[in-house]
Amino acid sequence: MEEDFESRHHRLEESNWWFVARRDMVLRLLRGTRKDAKILDIGCAGGSLVKCLRSRGFLGVSGVDASERAVLACRKRGLETVSLMDGTRMAFPDHSFDVVVASDVLEHIPDERAALSEWARVLKPGGKLVIFVPAFGFLWSGHDEANRHFRRYSKKELEERLGSCGFMVERSSYWNLVSFVPALLLRLFQRHVQHKNADQLYEMHHVLDGMLRSALVAENALLGMGAGLPVGVSVWSVARSGPGARETASGF
Repeated sequence: MEEDFESRHHRLEESNWWFVARRDMVLRLLRGTRKDAKILDIGCAGGSLVKCLRSRGFLGVSGVDASERAVLACRKRGLETVSLMDGTRMAFPDHSFDVVVASDVLEHIPDERAALSEWARVLKPGGKLVIFVPAFGFLWSGHDEANRHFRRYSKKELEERLGSCGFMVERSSYWNLVSFVPALLLRLFQRHVQHKNADQLYEMHHVLDGMLRSALVAENALLGMGAGLPVGVSVWSVARSGPGARETASGF
């Protein structure tokens, strides 16, 4: 991603409504995971999820990121189990992790199949992948360009990509219905009026930030109870890897 955008990302990721709510959703999707499970956060940025998981008592949390600035930000936050690695070619042995989390990573990688195959490789048979990606090609905007995205996904497309790489999808849903209509209108406005490379990562008034966070956490609670959403700004899936997928579906 662009250097200015990455700097803002690292500055806002611990407190901004979007990041806080997404971590909340990841935690809900990890309910039932053992505290001693080995968890890898791919594309960990400044380490906010790694830090959050550790604060919840998870003992074996690691992170990787392809950005030197991201790894440096992790070091400044005291996170020593974060490494500089390409998410498509990681220096971990096969079957190293019980859980892999990839939040807004796959869309940055030109060869998505190579990435998913690598994530399956480092997962134990039946291990869990929690993945978030941006939703719907028609929402493409300057925000995607500033992030250096290659694509956005429908739920069906994400499930098909996972299935083609040997994952068994357990659950999928769109996420962030709260922002969907505003995001759609903003995209249309930007295409016709604003500079096409404008992104949408910025600090907002704490009252509005709090309102959006509360609304999205409420949405997370519904998803956490098994509901699904018909549309959203993002889409997520929980999938199992390898031949042990069915046998361990109630495991980690």
